[in-house]
Amino acid sequence: MAAIDKIYLNSYEEYLQFKEWCEKQPLLTDKYGVKEKITRYLYLYDKPFVSDHAVFNAPYYVDAYVIRNCPFNFIQNAIMINYGHRNQSSIDEAYRVVTERELGIDSDFYTWLTSDDFKIVDGKVTYPANENSDYMKIKRGELYTSPSEIKYEIGKHFKCIRHPSIKYNTPFKGNWFISIETPKELPYLWYHQEHNSWDFMDDYVICNWSSSTAFCRTIKALKRLILKWKLPVGSKVHALGRYTNEIYEFIIKK
Repeated sequence: MAAIDKIYLNSYEEYLQFKEWCEKQPLLTDKYGVKEKITRYLYLYDKPFVSDHAVFNAPYYVDAYVIRNCPFNFIQNAIMINYGHRNQSSIDEAYRVVTERELGIDSDFYTWLTSDDFKIVDGKVTYPANENSDYMKIKRGELYTSPSEIKYEIGKHFKCIRHPSIKYNTPFKGNWFISIETPKELPYLWYHQEHNSWDFMDDYVICNWSSSTAFCRTIKALKRLILKWKLPVGSKVHALGRYTNEIYEFIIKK
C-alpha cells in the first residue's frame, strides 16, 4: 500500500523508455486478489523535461518488482537510494564530504556518517552497509516477495475496556472516528474503504481511498465490524466522538 518515495528522472528519453517497459509488464495481484498494471503508479508527461521530475510513486511491493525486474541502470540508480543503497558515485561523494568534515571543513550533508562507515578495498571506497540494505534484501528475494508478508494471530473475541459514564450508541454529532492501535511489535494499520479492511503499511492493497481513520455511525455497528476486520490479538479499537467524554475502547482477545 504505502509508497516509500518517488522515482525521479531528469531525462524525458529515459522516462519514455521506462514508460514503455511499464506498459509491457504483467498485471500484479494485491492482497485481496485485485489485479492492476504498474502503469497505475506512473506519472504521465506528454512534453519533454530536462530537470528532475517524479515519474513513479508506488507501494513497496511494486517498487520491489521494479527493483528485481527493470533492466535500466538509470532506474536502478534512481530507486536504490530510497531503499538504503548507494551507487559508487554516491559513495564517493559521501566519503569525500565525511573526510573533509573530519579535517575541519564544515558541511550539512551526511552528518549521520563517519569515516568508519566506509572501507577502502583495493583502492576503492566501499560502503559495507549496502550489503544489508533493503534494496539488496529485495534483490535477494528476502523482502516484499508477497503482497502481505506479516504474520499475526487473528483475534476471535473482544472486550470493552473503556466507555463514557453513560453508554450511548451514537455520538452527540456526526460519526464515531475509528482508529486501531496495534501491539508494539506490529506495524501500523491503514483502513481501506473499498475492502472495508485494516491492512499493514507494507501490504499491497489496490484501493482508491485509504486513511488512518474509519467512520461508524453507531457502537452496535462497530461491534459487528470488529471481528470482521480480523485484527491482531492485543490490538485496541478506539472510537472517538467530537467531544472529550465520547470515548470507547475495545481490546482484541484470543
